[in-house]
Amino acid sequence: MTETPTRPAASPVDDRSARHVVAGAGVGTFVEYFGDAVYAFMAVTLSAVFFPTDNPSLAILQTFAIFGVSFLMYPLGGTFWGHYGDRLGRKKVLAITILGMGGITSLIGLLPTYETIGWTAALLLLVARLLQGFCASGEYSGAAVFIGEFAPPHKRARYISVVPIGAASGFLVASLLITAMFSVIGEAAMQEWGWRVPFLIAGPLCLIGWYIRSKLDESPAFLALQSQDKLAESPVAQVFRHHWRAVVRMLCIMAVNAGGYYLVLSYMVTYFQEEVALSATQSNLIATIALVLYLPLLFGAAALSDRIGRKPVLIANAVLFILISYPAFLLLGAAGFGAALAVQLLFVAMFSLNDGTFATAFVEGVPTEVRFSGFAIPFTLGIGLFAGGTPFLATWLIERTGSAAAPSFVLIAVCVVALFGLVTMRETAPAKAPAESSAHA
Repeated sequence: MTETPTRPAASPVDDRSARHVVAGAGVGTFVEYFGDAVYAFMAVTLSAVFFPTDNPSLAILQTFAIFGVSFLMYPLGGTFWGHYGDRLGRKKVLAITILGMGGITSLIGLLPTYETIGWTAALLLLVARLLQGFCASGEYSGAAVFIGEFAPPHKRARYISVVPIGAASGFLVASLLITAMFSVIGEAAMQEWGWRVPFLIAGPLCLIGWYIRSKLDESPAFLALQSQDKLAESPVAQVFRHHWRAVVRMLCIMAVNAGGYYLVLSYMVTYFQEEVALSATQSNLIATIALVLYLPLLFGAAALSDRIGRKPVLIANAVLFILISYPAFLLLGAAGFGAALAVQLLFVAMFSLNDGTFATAFVEGVPTEVRFSGFAIPFTLGIGLFAGGTPFLATWLIERTGSAAAPSFVLIAVCVVALFGLVTMRETAPAKAPAESSAHA
């Protein structure tokens, strides 16, 4: 086996079938990230619901600690779902993960509070988040692989971009919902009972997603391997034995994707409230406006990578964040709503270059027989290492240094790590990849 980048074979399905797959796969990532966004956007409220209120800063830190610890389940879950996705099929795994995510997210909305049962409430929240993380860990990678194996080769990134678009849409809807609820019922009612509503909504959404997925066909690339009896016996072992270099490169790239995602798209809502002294309504409004811009930018970044290649787009993202993060956070320390909105719009514009591109590079980076595992392992390891911990680390750095610009150090660090993987990455886009890599499709 070689480390040559690989590409899914050209899809034998028509565009209409591919669009159905796009819709069915995208709805799961919507629900996954809706649940995460609800938690992150309501971190200040949840800290008062599940922890003592005598030290608000400590309560927020504890709330983000649970948020971060739950992502430690991602590597375990990603390995589990990756194995069965390569052995039993993409569709079967995606049907299970969406039901698990919806049920557990709704369960969070039914939990008792600290006022009712004390510290047991926080323990139950932790258990629910751990289970939620396990179920969600196969969703993003499975959806990207599923779509990628149906998509036309020269439009692959544009098709796969529905996965990050679905995720960002989950953030957007969560932001709209929470902003509206804070505006209509107020912060006191949100803390008393309103925080439950967004979590409970996830249940019906997942049932709709499961129904859509149940009507889809299995990936033609997987069916071809199955009909030829060429499925990998131990896909996870095969990934580490023959494709470990690709795993290391992808893990480096995940530093900026996972760390940057949760810092830019979720933590900043809390940052604006705590460090810029904006209200919850103002902070969520900024997040909403930024996410509206983010959706078309994701598709644009994907289209750009279909044209010029995955590698230059990903490198541009990392370099821009290294150069701009610190000055941008310094600007936030001297201004209010307008500056906060401008910085957030700049951040999402830069981050779209990574988020609209990386999943396609991962799908194309390993062969079909281990593609689910080969994507899920570095993706979920990256989530476990970099995602949930970045809001906690940013909060901790501010506490220790006294500098409101401290989160920029986190952004710069994850981008430097990503560059180590990107400089050794070979191009995989059909328009730019070496001709010999097609032999491994």
